[in-house]
Amino acid sequence: MRRLHEKTGTILRSTLLGTVASVMTFGTALAEDLPYGLKSGKPYDGTKITYLAPVATQYEGHSERVAEFTDMTGIEVEFEFVPFKTLLEKILSVKVAGDSDPDVINYLDAWGPALKDMLVPLDDQMDADGISMDRYFAAHAAGATYDGEVYGMPLRGHAQLLFYRKDLLEKHGLDVPVTWDDLVNVAAVIKEKEGLGVANYYSPKNGQNIFTWVNLLWSNGGELIADGKVVFNSPAGVEALQYYADLENKFDVNTSGAKSRDPYESSLSVGAGNSAFFMGWWWHYGSRILGKNTTLQADQIGFTGMPAYGDKGVTFALSMPSGINVESDDKEAAWEFLKWVSNPDLEKRNVIEKADRNVIVALHKSNLTDEDVNEANRGLHMAGAKSLADSRIFPQLESWPEIQQLIANAISDVVSNGTDPQEALDTAAAAAQKLVDQK
Repeated sequence: MRRLHEKTGTILRSTLLGTVASVMTFGTALAEDLPYGLKSGKPYDGTKITYLAPVATQYEGHSERVAEFTDMTGIEVEFEFVPFKTLLEKILSVKVAGDSDPDVINYLDAWGPALKDMLVPLDDQMDADGISMDRYFAAHAAGATYDGEVYGMPLRGHAQLLFYRKDLLEKHGLDVPVTWDDLVNVAAVIKEKEGLGVANYYSPKNGQNIFTWVNLLWSNGGELIADGKVVFNSPAGVEALQYYADLENKFDVNTSGAKSRDPYESSLSVGAGNSAFFMGWWWHYGSRILGKNTTLQADQIGFTGMPAYGDKGVTFALSMPSGINVESDDKEAAWEFLKWVSNPDLEKRNVIEKADRNVIVALHKSNLTDEDVNEANRGLHMAGAKSLADSRIFPQLESWPEIQQLIANAISDVVSNGTDPQEALDTAAAAAQKLVDQK
């Protein structure tokens, strides 16, 4: 722990010294080259911009450090935090009204196709400041890119991991699952010996039960939509859905209540000691599996990449880019803020200097594989990097949220009502194709 504190202090001192060296103030704040490509001389001094973002510890960390940005640029930033469940409603109200406030908007990548006309394309600004999307994994870069143009800087993003009770696997001499069949076999032993199963979730609420199933689909060689045709009802899709349903109805490895459970309830089930496995976003690790109200200690929980289906594993990833409101009166100042808030140094500090919060989200490749970042987070980011190396995002269609819900309903129908997987997916596919054809 002492070594970690020493390293953290070194990183902080190095960052602050670099900032001080680059912002040499002589009475009137005349500056040499600033870090992160920020413009020298405070050309936007006195400008105030607003930033709309969901409630999350990551953004709280940004707001607590934003004074350093204001010191360098003279730009003040007001953060407007709203619960994630109301974020889209808030963004759409801004779009409909044509409001210039907020200047910067954080949004879910799947919403991008429907929101891109209210966002400023950023390719020219990125080229001018030498910023490349190559610093992110392909899935996160793709989530901010529509029709070949970048509309946002990836700021928040997630990798999927398999979390497991490390202590119980060691107790019974079991290996960490690598494939889905491994998971079934290992989970069967743990459930028999300890009464704890897999915290799977099949509730169609907000379309989220597709998050796990799509790993099976892609790993099985299936697709959701190809060349404008809905194909998730292919043999590969049917097989993937049958397997996912079998975890509940045939293999009996799930913790009871999976049919009505959502991912939030599932991760809490592990944290409360009621389940031994959970597959989902890595952010659940710090706030729900090992949160303040959970009972487990860090050394009881292990994590690894999502199971492979056979010899192949393809995972689902998502991101939340931040873009500039096309109606903003201060687009140039907003771009300065975006450069600062998305820089890898700030991200690294945020996940190491945790204060009283457990911030884990990082998107830059360099940070995910960084020794100090991984030492501060028990290797979580290296596991995330491996997951993201072969990951994909949902189709970039305006109608995708509706299509996602159709699939989610089909999954729930098969698991809860015993509907034939082919029938359920065919019904969903027919409705989905009509939505695709409307655009």
